[in-house]
Amino acid sequence: MKFLNKVKMIIFPLSVLFIFALTACAVRTPVKQVSISEIKQNLKYENIIFGDFTAAPGVKSPEGPLLECRRSAIEYLEIKNIFKRVEKDSGQSYNEPTLFVSAILTNLRIVSGAGRFWGGAFAGRSNMNMSVKLTDANGLLIAEKELIGAPGAFSSTWSFGGADRSLPQKMGFLLGDFILANVSRK
Repeated sequence: MKFLNKVKMIIFPLSVLFIFALTACAVRTPVKQVSISEIKQNLKYENIIFGDFTAAPGVKSPEGPLLECRRSAIEYLEIKNIFKRVEKDSGQSYNEPTLFVSAILTNLRIVSGAGRFWGGAFAGRSNMNMSVKLTDANGLLIAEKELIGAPGAFSSTWSFGGADRSLPQKMGFLLGDFILANVSRK
């Protein structure tokens, strides 16, 4: 009987830990991955122009994360060396086929370093949700998607909040992948 009680004392905490681990996994919107050589062969848009990124009413302190997301998306696409221009909208007109990117931040929660330190995984999960639209020069909607990024609470704890702080940058990479998936001729 004592053996059975010891087994119960071990199995119960392990099951609770397992349930927490499953619910704390990272979440990311799946985006089609495409090869750079395939994009270069079927490229439809030569310019990628980023408009102003805005936030929905009620989103607190969106300025920094929005700037970081746009900056990392631009850098991510420039590194691919596919497009003539990848830049923030300056108001000029473009002769080449151009894709315009606009985004609205619909939800933002980044757990602070102090919250992560004192609460660990129990401080919850950081998340960033953006509604993204890709349009051409004529205003025709090319693609639209809600992009979601949410690192796991345990990974954020083990990285001492690094996963929380890098969320806007990684959302920029996700946005870049979404753009790459939609710039080729179908």
